[in-house]
Amino acid sequence: MGAACLPGNPDAKQCRKVSITNNPPYPEAQSPQLTVIALDPAFEAIVGRTPNLVPLATGFGFLEGPVFIKHKDGSGGILFVTDQIHNSIYAMRWKGLINGQITPASWDAPQLFRNPSGVADGQTPDLQGNLLTAETTGRRVSITRSITANLSSPDPQAPTLVGSYQGKRLNSPNDLVVKADGSVWFTDPSYGSLQFPPQPAELPNNVYRFDPRTKQLTVVEPNLVMPNGIAFGPKEKTLYIIDSGAIQGPRTYFPYLPHRIYAYDVSADGKSINNKRLLANVAPGFPDGMRLDEKGNIYVGTLEGIHVLNPQGKLIGKFLMAKQTANLSFGGANNDILFIGSSDTLWAVKLKARGLVPLRTLADNP
Repeated sequence: MGAACLPGNPDAKQCRKVSITNNPPYPEAQSPQLTVIALDPAFEAIVGRTPNLVPLATGFGFLEGPVFIKHKDGSGGILFVTDQIHNSIYAMRWKGLINGQITPASWDAPQLFRNPSGVADGQTPDLQGNLLTAETTGRRVSITRSITANLSSPDPQAPTLVGSYQGKRLNSPNDLVVKADGSVWFTDPSYGSLQFPPQPAELPNNVYRFDPRTKQLTVVEPNLVMPNGIAFGPKEKTLYIIDSGAIQGPRTYFPYLPHRIYAYDVSADGKSINNKRLLANVAPGFPDGMRLDEKGNIYVGTLEGIHVLNPQGKLIGKFLMAKQTANLSFGGANNDILFIGSSDTLWAVKLKARGLVPLRTLADNP
């Protein structure tokens, strides 16, 4: 539907009526014959000899922004995902493994959490367990403090955490991460300005640091073509940023433009970055969202699925998916479930690795 789901369109409310199939059959006809490919023994240590990719739900438009936030009592949590095509956020209750396995009893069917969503993209919890969302057409980062309100109705809209820089609206925030000091680091390319509908970008394609305590917003990286995924490395000494400049607009690809992951050193005071260096070129296609495990391995969404790189940037393995895979997140009680948003389908796989970022607890406990 795309533009038809934007506010003001007479068909926009139809985007709330998307038919999502919970616990779909494994798509044998679509899936690659060799789905999990180990290129290094280090990847086998992550996935084991018999990894099991499980489709949780299908029927979405295009999935982005998966993020897991746990319940206070440790009984499970909620996985939030964004559907950009339908301008929505969905919530899925995760109940946990059954005898160590992902089974149909491990989760409930996804439910509509917010619509419209500002064409929500990347998401992350803050330290208090509030949901932060990068909104493409909202041109802001929003903060959801009352999870309960949106579980009751998709209508409530979240307040703005940050929406402008030096008096000008942000372009289209894409992805974000929260540092241990509570600061919010986010990328702001002009993708939304190019397509939802076309509108002039008022700012360069910057990467920002926002301090919620002082309300200060500063540019930490002004020199990328299209900044996209963002993540800190172990002990927050390194910041990784994706430049997906090879994608300029819908259905375009310019392979001579960046499709790279860069690494930066984080300054001693934790407020700036330096020593930019190329970690990896990612192909085919371009890198999108990324997460790290405790050993510093980097998991990145690509055109063909998930690529896993070691801390030196070497490709050690792949999860080949049937469709373009934009984003992923760790979660589950032990932070060892990898949730994957692959175009119209949400997947999960249990790993022998755990996510680097500690799980956050829901600010309210629905």
